[in-house]
Amino acid sequence: MSTILRWLDDRTGWSGPLQKIFRYPVPAHAHHNPLFSMGSLLLVLFLVQTLTGTLLAFYYDPSPEGAYGSVDYMQFTLPFGWLVRGVHHWAASAMVVIVVLHLLRTYLYGAYKKPRELTWLVGVVLLLITVTFGFTGYLLPWDQKGYWATQVGTEIAGSVPVIGGFLRGLLRGGDEMGIATLTRFYAVHMLLLPGAFMVLVLAHLALMRHHGLAPALIKRGDGPAKTVPFYPTHLAIEAGIALAVIAGLILAASQLPAPLDLRADPTDSAFVPRPDWYFLFYFQLLTYFPGNLEAIGTVAIPLFFFGSLVLLPFVDSGAERRPWRRPITSGVLLLYAAAVIVLTILGGA
Repeated sequence: MSTILRWLDDRTGWSGPLQKIFRYPVPAHAHHNPLFSMGSLLLVLFLVQTLTGTLLAFYYDPSPEGAYGSVDYMQFTLPFGWLVRGVHHWAASAMVVIVVLHLLRTYLYGAYKKPRELTWLVGVVLLLITVTFGFTGYLLPWDQKGYWATQVGTEIAGSVPVIGGFLRGLLRGGDEMGIATLTRFYAVHMLLLPGAFMVLVLAHLALMRHHGLAPALIKRGDGPAKTVPFYPTHLAIEAGIALAVIAGLILAASQLPAPLDLRADPTDSAFVPRPDWYFLFYFQLLTYFPGNLEAIGTVAIPLFFFGSLVLLPFVDSGAERRPWRRPITSGVLLLYAAAVIVLTILGGA
């Protein structure tokens, strides 16, 4: 084996880049804090989604006539199809949780400040892509929940002033939902989003390696900060966390199978869709802005929220990183978190 590895190294030089990836010092405060492993865990979950999504694609029929039957076959007939689909379902929710925790840790540590502004901005875009994975995946089973949730989602896009009609038609592939809608959502879910996610993750990692992890909030002692090697010391911690999460996904898939509603019925306009938990706060928010006020909930508030995330590194540009010494940004975080939690509870009631 060693002879083969030397032969490959002589002809490819693979050991040099590999050493750069695995041989770098990790600050001791990051090594002992599981929140610093959320970025790696997000990548692991994405790979789990890629694997399970590919397996599901082997049996999926992306047409209104065959989509529901193919998903039903995978869920109830195909050996271990229920497990693959269940892991895919629960890993989607886990990705939302992990990307939010990753951003919260970055926010609280002030790691978005100079020189890490671009690293933060890439993370915000990764958050958008993660939730878009969930939205585009709704429709693929072509069941009642997915069909009508997508109907509502595309109508929300249609409420955007001036360009709403164009956006709705772009998402649906026409005036009504049909085969064009399903194929577009399938292509975006399987091709566009994974490609964009992987490119941004690589950019995120490159920026993180270039600038290093954010230092500890409180420096202890006058000497150089203590570090541990990424391989094998810190990698063992991250691998243990990843294996525990994967085991949890398998357990969740076995105890709480992925849901599948009745086949989509476009004539059943009385059906009231219930979005997945990470969209509940948004659907509840829209109930407070009916009629002419709809654009406030569909456009103004989301733009304000994500705009504030984008502008954060440039507005809060001071050197202070301790959250208790940043009362304004910490207070805004608490306000956002409280609003999301309350709206989610109300939306799920």
